Amino acid sequence: MYSLFALLLRKSYWQMLLRQATWYEAWLNLKRVHKDRRARKHIRHFLFLLIIPVLCLAYLVWVARSGAVFIVPILAAGVWWTNRRRRQEGGPLTILPGKAPAFRELSEAEQREVRAYFAELALLYAVMLDRAGSEAFLKEKVLPEGFEVTSRRVHLDMLKSNGLWDKMHPDDRESMMMADGHWEWERINYYTPGLEPLRLLRWILRLDFYLPVVGNQLKFDWKIANELVRAPQKLLGGKELGTLKMIDIGRKSAEQFFLRCLAEEITRGYREAEDKEWAEKVNASMAGKQHEDFVLAGKLVSEADKDQLIWATQLSRRRMLFLNFAGVTMDRATAPETPYTFLP
Repeated sequence: MYSLFALLLRKSYWQMLLRQATWYEAWLNLKRVHKDRRARKHIRHFLFLLIIPVLCLAYLVWVARSGAVFIVPILAAGVWWTNRRRRQEGGPLTILPGKAPAFRELSEAEQREVRAYFAELALLYAVMLDRAGSEAFLKEKVLPEGFEVTSRRVHLDMLKSNGLWDKMHPDDRESMMMADGHWEWERINYYTPGLEPLRLLRWILRLDFYLPVVGNQLKFDWKIANELVRAPQKLLGGKELGTLKMIDIGRKSAEQFFLRCLAEEITRGYREAEDKEWAEKVNASMAGKQHEDFVLAGKLVSEADKDQLIWATQLSRRRMLFLNFAGVTMDRATAPETPYTFLP
């Protein structure tokens, strides 16, 4: 029971339980639970998250009724002290050389430099995307979900007050200088796909502690840009930074997703490729397998419609490339000297 109470007191538990995406993913898996054992496993884990507070409360009630309530603080203190000593000692003594880490660890100074770069880059993305959403609203008069219109003047003041204006690429400065309502759809559509790099930057900077797979993030979420424009200190005032190992895992996951979707596109004839034999082999090994094939918003890749498949391919490729860039930047531990450029 101690482990359940410890889990209940962790910030990450409540973050996972209360995040909207957790419930959305549970809903997607619930629709597949009758035919996909992965979905059944996910639902079991989700239900376990929900029942932990109930189990802890029931245990406390039982302890209170049994008369052992006064022993609990003593036991808790004993467990806390034991864990504290174990952390301080760093495990059993050994004369064997330690295993070299697979990924280098950045020093505190390197972390500060790299984090400052990613934070400023994320703010640039947030502002440009917020402007793109505002321009789309001015053309359609339809406000995206979770979006609030911000004026061009607010965007300019934010960029200049945070020292970003002079660091921006001239093309992005030109876009930002245009009067409200003067962006054409071509310019709006150029900036909109940048929502994925911004999502990844939020994850790397630990504003979002969890990054779902591509198949569960096919929709645009304008809130992730708008909330940063309204509270830039969430980016600039933080200290946490993801690890190279974490980024590498995310990149490999995106790469697997990209290759699967790419093989499906080639097999269906949506894309020309020299190595059709590879694509057909991959497709034949995965198509229709409910327990193995990748899932796009509740559908297998082999069952997805054309637009959904093409978008998933583009999204996974964008994630793969950006995480590769982020990993290289962190490994060098030096911020690039080139201007801050918005790359969708």
